[in-house]
Amino acid sequence: MSAAETYSYVMDPHVREALTQGRFFKLICGASYRNGAFIAELSHLFAAAGAHVIDVGARPELAQAALEGIKRAKPDGKDLPLVMVSVGVNDDVHFMRVEKDFSRCTDHGYCANACPHEVFVGSEIRLENCLGCDHCVIACPEKALKLVARDPLSELQALLGACFEAGASALEIHTGDGGRAELVQLLEALTPWRDKIKLLAFSMGAHGQDHADIVALARDVVGLAGTDVIVQADGKPISGRKGAKSTLPCLELASELLAADLGAFIQVSGGTNDLTGKLAREHQIGIHGVGMGTYARKFVNVGPSDVLDDVSRAEAIARAKSLVDSVAAPVAAF
Repeated sequence: MSAAETYSYVMDPHVREALTQGRFFKLICGASYRNGAFIAELSHLFAAAGAHVIDVGARPELAQAALEGIKRAKPDGKDLPLVMVSVGVNDDVHFMRVEKDFSRCTDHGYCANACPHEVFVGSEIRLENCLGCDHCVIACPEKALKLVARDPLSELQALLGACFEAGASALEIHTGDGGRAELVQLLEALTPWRDKIKLLAFSMGAHGQDHADIVALARDVVGLAGTDVIVQADGKPISGRKGAKSTLPCLELASELLAADLGAFIQVSGGTNDLTGKLAREHQIGIHGVGMGTYARKFVNVGPSDVLDDVSRAEAIARAKSLVDSVAAPVAAF
């Protein structure tokens, strides 16, 4: 039996259709994000808007929160987004959260002003809202803040079964610096849950490797897991910025991956925004889909502490739908 046969999975047909048509949309709640109530709200908004996947951290309560929001949005049970959990190997940057040295803090408040995610509220640090974006670290003049790694691989393996039992049915592996040994170790650990995984994705490109190294990693991943996977080209992770400059790096990497003719589906993330689909069409870069995180959360103009009534929720869903629809591009056949 080949490696690809050992680690391959059966893809959900609804997701496959969206990928094949180049209109796949994934909402990224954040691999380190732990605010279940806000995840449920975001999942409601983007499920109603037509997203195909809701991506959350590897915690069963977060998978349950996403499912709760999805079911509120789609009580008929039709075309439900998959709930994806994200795990990381090789110290991937997506799995960092802030840590504060209170002995150095002089209460300037620069961290609260810089943070777009409501982590610093009065004297509290609400780590459940932290995405590891580093805005606060840069803003602090006393160097009282740093990002630290969370969830070593051994702990994540113990959580995966609970996530799948809670209703998760998709998995994204963030490949970090590209080391193969830990990646293979994680793939081997997934064997007991093969039947529950309906989508397997691999994120790569956010650790400073050159494009040749990333393409080589993608070839190895496809060799292990087969072509029926998503390779996510990550440009500028956790940026949430507007404009063409933000999204061009992920499209440039996607172009290299597409040129390598891997046979896998190529989806972009990291710096993605409402211009990503438009620019892919203009440059005939045949991406199969887009994942959006920080930008999507800001675009719907809803924060973790907001309470939505029927009118404001309908407005937020309309904004989310315009973002989902911005991806649709008939260029995946190029």
